[in-house]
Amino acid sequence: MGRKNKRGGKRVVPSNRNEKYGEQRNYTLTERKNESFEHYYKTQQIMPESEWNSFLETCQKNLPTTFRLTGNSSQAREVLKLIKGQYFSNMSNIELDGVPVDPPKCLQWFPNELAWQLNYTRSEIRKSETLKELHQFLVSETETGNISRQEAVSMLPPLVMDIKPHHKILDMCAAPGSKTAQLLEQLHSDESIPVPEGFVVANDSDNRRCYLMVHQVKRLSSPCVMIINHDASTLPNLILSQGPNGVEYVKYDRILADVPCSGDGTTRKNPDIWRKWQPGTAMNLHGLQIRLLKRGLDLLNVGGRLVYSTCSLNPIEDEAVIADVLTTCQGSVKLVDISSSLPGLKSAPGLTTWKVMNKKKTWYEKWEDVPTDYHTQMRPSMFPPTPEQANSLNLQQCIRILPHYQDTGGFFIAVLEKNADCNMYAQKTENKVISDTVTVTSIEDETVSKVENENGTDNVKEKQSDNLESKEVLTENKESKLEKVEIVPEVSNKKERRGESPPPLKKQKLQGYKEDPFIFLKDDNEDVFPHIKKFFKLQDDFEMSNLFVRCDIGKKRNVYFSSAPIKNLVTLNEDKIKFINLGVKIFSRTDSPISGCPYRLSQEGTEFIFPFIKERKVPILAEDIVTLLSQENPYIFKMSDEPKAILSDMDPGAVIFVYEPKNLESRPQCCLAICGWRGKTSCRSFMPKLERSHYLRLCGVKLQEKETKTRNEGAQTEKESEQAEDLVPDEEEDVTETESDVQEGTTDTEKDT
Repeated sequence: MGRKNKRGGKRVVPSNRNEKYGEQRNYTLTERKNESFEHYYKTQQIMPESEWNSFLETCQKNLPTTFRLTGNSSQAREVLKLIKGQYFSNMSNIELDGVPVDPPKCLQWFPNELAWQLNYTRSEIRKSETLKELHQFLVSETETGNISRQEAVSMLPPLVMDIKPHHKILDMCAAPGSKTAQLLEQLHSDESIPVPEGFVVANDSDNRRCYLMVHQVKRLSSPCVMIINHDASTLPNLILSQGPNGVEYVKYDRILADVPCSGDGTTRKNPDIWRKWQPGTAMNLHGLQIRLLKRGLDLLNVGGRLVYSTCSLNPIEDEAVIADVLTTCQGSVKLVDISSSLPGLKSAPGLTTWKVMNKKKTWYEKWEDVPTDYHTQMRPSMFPPTPEQANSLNLQQCIRILPHYQDTGGFFIAVLEKNADCNMYAQKTENKVISDTVTVTSIEDETVSKVENENGTDNVKEKQSDNLESKEVLTENKESKLEKVEIVPEVSNKKERRGESPPPLKKQKLQGYKEDPFIFLKDDNEDVFPHIKKFFKLQDDFEMSNLFVRCDIGKKRNVYFSSAPIKNLVTLNEDKIKFINLGVKIFSRTDSPISGCPYRLSQEGTEFIFPFIKERKVPILAEDIVTLLSQENPYIFKMSDEPKAILSDMDPGAVIFVYEPKNLESRPQCCLAICGWRGKTSCRSFMPKLERSHYLRLCGVKLQEKETKTRNEGAQTEKESEQAEDLVPDEEEDVTETESDVQEGTTDTEKDT
């Protein structure tokens, strides 16, 4: 009898009996052509006509791979030396099938040569051993967070934000997190400040994408970031501090609004856009983009800077959004000229005039020309301002990155600076409201319009019926026409009463799993902090209240650390927003009978706890790093003289191995801290495999040669063991004793591990 599947059915037989299971089948590649796309952007004149053919040819090519070096500046410089000396230096004369391969190209506009471009296909990598080694190196370093593979134009927004260590930063639409990681790197740019005063709030409305962002951000091990899950257009006012003088709400110094868009600037990496592109996509997103930008400016501090960016070339999503919001702000917000802030970057100025196309491919230059039938598809805000208004708004100070300029994707960036407070939600209505308590809110209208455009009118009714916090009434204006207006509930917050920050229309429904609580330690947590403070001799200025755990009963497996502002945001806003992740793991529980503390250090948080620890520090040399990371449990006598003496006089338990370069010729030229363990007779490090590889490379170890040497040593040891077996005496007592010794040694090693 034949085997049946799990449900009891018969095995499915292919209709074509000559077809084999697992056989590769040919498939048709997406044709990189769209007549509507070409007609649309030719008409919009986003570039001179002489550049059109070059633009279109570039858009139809695959996008080169780009990456940047991450981490603190000293380690990034060491990785740059490594990659230049060990990999790039061997790639100048590579030929494949008689054709020279382009060498790696440095992105001129990225500071300190920390961003590079590679133009190799997978087949080329498989053919060249040198390219294969480079590829393996990039994959390994990416997993450890020392290299970030990121599209070139995606690196631009954080570079024009001018971030300082004390800035409060908001990333409104942060997933998947590559730009958030870049913001964190700039926040930690001063290595003399391990825990900056500022922080990053990374938000995304998609619950699943928030967890993808956790993986990206956690590689940087920063205590100054938290990830939240909320609709960015209705982000609540978060409380930063609360005391006798009142409540202080967060106003951000820097905000990144990399808003959802049609993405037609990414045709080089997403060929499917060629097939799906249509002008109506931009119209559906236009209202959402305006709401996001308005809310971002409302949360921005006076004197602060907001960067608005899209990966779209469409002026409906770019200049039209900027023009509408600047008109609403009436001079309280201005555009910043960034055309010269990144030397070496080629860009086009923002447009001052454009046209709008409906679904039937009819063009309109002014809102007054649009037939009434299309008023539900188009909005006045989609159309360009008058020439006089365009000059006063300085729309040409926006920049548009076109793919054929520097072999990149398409992108749009506008930098806005807030000079004074303003009401982003002032209504532009001709009819007067009868009562002061009755107002018309634009957010609900735009939300309903977005739902209508995306899901049809049936969902609009559901949206309106779900809004339990507001009531609709009918009032009669002077012309005896019925008008729908909304009664907004009274707000207790003074700032919200002034109109600076309208409350959310309704409480957002929680998505995904319910997160474990963030429980910050207090004085009564005697089972956690006292042991740690006594064992590691923590300084008195270390704030115990910045430590937290994720469970309130039983043994605390892990202890995490966050900065003071992040702690305040969590404890004061638990009922306002969903927190996904924050802090770094700094201690892990290890109930070892030989240690005087039930917790050991975690590599993730070593950099931040290191300045506060007085004892359990062991200075080491580069050769000791190689010994620690290339062997699982090296004996203490294998270490160099100074660490060997210190470890011999130290009680068993957790330690920090500290490397500092002795002179300018030492390698590496950066400080390293490795969390480890001092056992009875041996020591070890607690570090993931890929991170070990990173540290070994910094010490000049070529891992391939090291692996070969290790295999040879293993073969030699096995050969010696075989020879030793021939010399074992025949007496039963001696044989039994030898086996007992071997078993005992194995047990000790496993315990030490």
